[in-house]
Amino acid sequence: MALGVVQTKYGKVSGITYDGRYTGITEYRGIPYAAPPVGRLRFAPPQEPEEWTGIKDCSSYAPAAVQTMLSDRHAREYYFQGTPKMSEDCLYVNVCSGAVQAGEKRPVYMWFHGGGLTNCFSYEIQCNPQELARKGVVVVSVGQRLNLFGYLCLPQLTKEQGKSGNYGFMDQIKALDWVTENIEAFGGDPENITVGGQSGGALKCCLLAASPAARGRIKRVINQSGNKWMIPLKSLEDQEKLGRRYLQYAGIDPDITLEELRAMDTWELYQDAPRVVMPGDVVWDGDLIPCKSVRELFETCLGDVDFMNGADSGEAEVFGESASGLNEVPVRKFISQIRNSRDFYGHFRNLLGLLYEKYDFESLVKVTDDTAWDTARLLAGRGLCGSEGMNVSRNLMLNRYFGMYMHKKHPGNSYYSYWWTHLLPCLSSDKNTSADPERTLAWHSTELWFTFGSLREGIPPHRPWRNIDYEIADAISSYWANFIKCGNPNGEGLPVWPKSNDNYGYMELGDDFLGKNGVDEPLEKLILEFITREYQLMDGDLYE
Repeated sequence: MALGVVQTKYGKVSGITYDGRYTGITEYRGIPYAAPPVGRLRFAPPQEPEEWTGIKDCSSYAPAAVQTMLSDRHAREYYFQGTPKMSEDCLYVNVCSGAVQAGEKRPVYMWFHGGGLTNCFSYEIQCNPQELARKGVVVVSVGQRLNLFGYLCLPQLTKEQGKSGNYGFMDQIKALDWVTENIEAFGGDPENITVGGQSGGALKCCLLAASPAARGRIKRVINQSGNKWMIPLKSLEDQEKLGRRYLQYAGIDPDITLEELRAMDTWELYQDAPRVVMPGDVVWDGDLIPCKSVRELFETCLGDVDFMNGADSGEAEVFGESASGLNEVPVRKFISQIRNSRDFYGHFRNLLGLLYEKYDFESLVKVTDDTAWDTARLLAGRGLCGSEGMNVSRNLMLNRYFGMYMHKKHPGNSYYSYWWTHLLPCLSSDKNTSADPERTLAWHSTELWFTFGSLREGIPPHRPWRNIDYEIADAISSYWANFIKCGNPNGEGLPVWPKSNDNYGYMELGDDFLGKNGVDEPLEKLILEFITREYQLMDGDLYE
């Protein structure tokens, strides 16, 4: 038995009912949560969707937001079946539920895709929701405006609205409103909502959880590939300048009237611009986002919210820029590659400054010419890398520190951290190439296949999934389902995952699951002292 036709606030919807392993699971695709943001609603806050009569067929996904699709590894991994249709008309949610009737009060997981705030879409193949739904979770994936259409700031728009930009963030709030009002009809509990995201989706979750507009409605957050809590936010003035620069890049008069701007064809207005020109950042507006950084938002606006934060072993930038002025000696990038042990020690002497001698780094970390580069990457993943601008917290120690730091601010909340080290399988033809996992390590977003339990034979064609991969996916998705249900990933048959707010605890998720506590070894102490200096996190005796 499955859920069948569902009555929402705006009308009835039907979906797709699965069989086999997922018998009883129903997925509803492309449900409108707001009016199409086109015409007069382009560059405007989202509005209520129109009601409809009869039963809306929700068996097909809605268009993705307008964007330039990502290339290289991500295209091969996630878009090998082609790119989706795109449109400004993109404000839709997808709901997957194993409930058989309304009011079952199942926990809700709102998923926000990655791709910064400029790319990707809500129904990417690695984020198949069926497994989490089978484990008792109602999964809601959210489409929203991106890039230019979601975050353009212009003086003309500010004059009209009192502020501009953040339209994509307003979409998130509108989607949360829709879930709060409608999810009970799909068997979900509107009072038990977890938001989760990867990379740019993690930033979306952090902002949403701390925004006054969502306060009290989000119970927990899952941040994959960084919890983003150290990110500074942009000012309206700076983003208005960027908006004008984008229009100039696109060959459009930056003083264009709003009437003309809203009348332009989508693909005349949207150009494939470099990221330094393309709008794609939230602004602190004094209202929905009242603070100048995510950290300040967490410290002043965050309520009772549990967190799970993680990073992948191969995603930190070894040569990431350090924050200006945070070190005893300014970090200069004398070395741009590590070819041998001499380069290795030169790089870390430059990065660590006085900590290099304090911890006798050359005795602490031994490398050969053959192991120098891989060791540098693993150390970066553990925390020995520059603060990386907008990519902050793609390292283990900063997430571990977050648990201890936030525990002092919000002692009633729970904090869990993970470090994903499991390597994907590959074809023999990919061995010793740039696609070899032994070279890439666990690259940015690799755990998505496992957290959603999305592994299927032949998807993607170049991943010959092994028994161990399926076993890990089952365990990882169970951790995620447990956390979504109650704020604790632990459960029967799973290795114990310690809290970060209990002595910097974390879980290494590799071929084996290893729960660890404490900062007792000299290398751990060095990494902890480095990140507190690098991110200006000195806080009394917290890390002593």
